[in-house]
Amino acid sequence: MDALQCIRTRRSCRSYEDRPIPHERILELLTLGTRAATGSGLQPWGFAVLDGRAEIAALSDEIKAWLLENFSDFPYLAQYEEWLRKDSYNIFNKAHNVLCIYGSTASHWHVYDATLCAANIMLAAHAQGMGTCWIGFAESFMDRPEIKARYSVPETFRLVSVLSIGYAKGQMPEAAREAPRIFNR
Repeated sequence: MDALQCIRTRRSCRSYEDRPIPHERILELLTLGTRAATGSGLQPWGFAVLDGRAEIAALSDEIKAWLLENFSDFPYLAQYEEWLRKDSYNIFNKAHNVLCIYGSTASHWHVYDATLCAANIMLAAHAQGMGTCWIGFAESFMDRPEIKARYSVPETFRLVSVLSIGYAKGQMPEAAREAPRIFNR
């Protein structure tokens, strides 16, 4: 698959096959992620790699409970309350693998750099027959000091992205997008 086709056809994946991604493939994706552009060459990214459907399902339940307990802090999630209350709903789409991408606050550009890293990972995964989904439900929870300590993430790193990742079940059509909005024309 060439780069343009990869960009045109990548979609958020919410349905994965029941098989984990081998550690070597995860490492390759992380390495490709770190080929992203980086402000002042600082390379501020760092990762927490979560493996295992049972562990990830338990984390999903923990995050759902925390979000519901603190729901007033997240008014933008109001439309998803019904989902979060369902026992069967898994915020990670029942993936075997989850990647948490953090950025070192020592770099002013850590959010941009880690976001570019996440985009590289998403495209590289798609090019290799895997799917990813950026998991917004996990962002506040995974940046809490006690959760970062659980995964050995230094205090000076801030969460930028959480991606579920797996072998995609089936193929989705290209996403319909509006034409680019150009302000000065």
